[in-house]
Amino acid sequence: MSFKALLSALVASSLPLGPALAQDFPQRQPVKLIVTFAPGGGADSAARAISDKLGEKLGQTVVVENRPGAGGAIATGLVAKAAPDGYTVLFTVSSHSINQALNPKLPFDTERDLRGVTLLGLLPQAIAVHPSVPANSLSEWLALARSDARYGQYATGGVGSPGHFAGAVLQSMSGQALTHIGYKGAGPAMTDVIGNQVPAVLGTLGGMMPHIKAGRLKPIAITSRTRNALLPGVPAMGETVAGFEADTWVGTFVPAGTPAAIITRLHDATAAALAEADVRGRLDAQGIAIVAGPPAELDRLVSREIKLFSQVVKEQNIKAE
Repeated sequence: MSFKALLSALVASSLPLGPALAQDFPQRQPVKLIVTFAPGGGADSAARAISDKLGEKLGQTVVVENRPGAGGAIATGLVAKAAPDGYTVLFTVSSHSINQALNPKLPFDTERDLRGVTLLGLLPQAIAVHPSVPANSLSEWLALARSDARYGQYATGGVGSPGHFAGAVLQSMSGQALTHIGYKGAGPAMTDVIGNQVPAVLGTLGGMMPHIKAGRLKPIAITSRTRNALLPGVPAMGETVAGFEADTWVGTFVPAGTPAAIITRLHDATAAALAEADVRGRLDAQGIAIVAGPPAELDRLVSREIKLFSQVVKEQNIKAE
């Protein structure tokens, strides 16, 4: 080989692979959508609602793969260490930010090792109480908690769950001491509130709706910025505690280092899938308000939440289980 040919080969071998990966994506293999929770849950249902249409928009098969455990940290760690080529995508919820705040010694750094793709939507949470609790609004419930600490107990799906941290932020912003009672899942938490073992439950509105309609739970506040069409007569928490907002978000991420062109391709395909009527219908049925927010918006949201949740963890000495 001549010196000129050798030099050309060396230069070619030193060029970044990003443009080549982006040009090829996603022709090479199926895209894996790694879901942070087990089959049958809300996050899994949302992932499966979008996976087929996302595959159509990408022109490639999208395979849903469940990797539950550690509040989503197992799946997140797997994606954080995956090749940054767009073929491994994390599908998660706001526990993504909570995990980093609750356990800074995770084997990955959420902000450093992952990049947002799409803020798919927002899932409102709610506080509901047993029908016998003499409170019909958030202000009345907080007043009860001031007069009798037993009323300040609230059940959630577990330590580090979005419901837990919505309650912790409410305590921080309202100045009212509350007592978190964590369960191994939202179902057992609601069962004990329905059975009047605990006065209140804080969790996703969609999961509570059947019990609210049946009169087994009484909703007193929605965690969204504004009221929800499912329960237009129930106030948003921000009407009582100014600036409060604690919806559960749903989003997708890829490993840091993934070429920008691939992130854009994934985001555009996701946004196009979310615009399809059947996808919107399935997500609407779960109470998810579609956003289709861009990568930078999701990264900013995660960064903001990690700061807020880290402060709450320190203030209230919250420990991971």
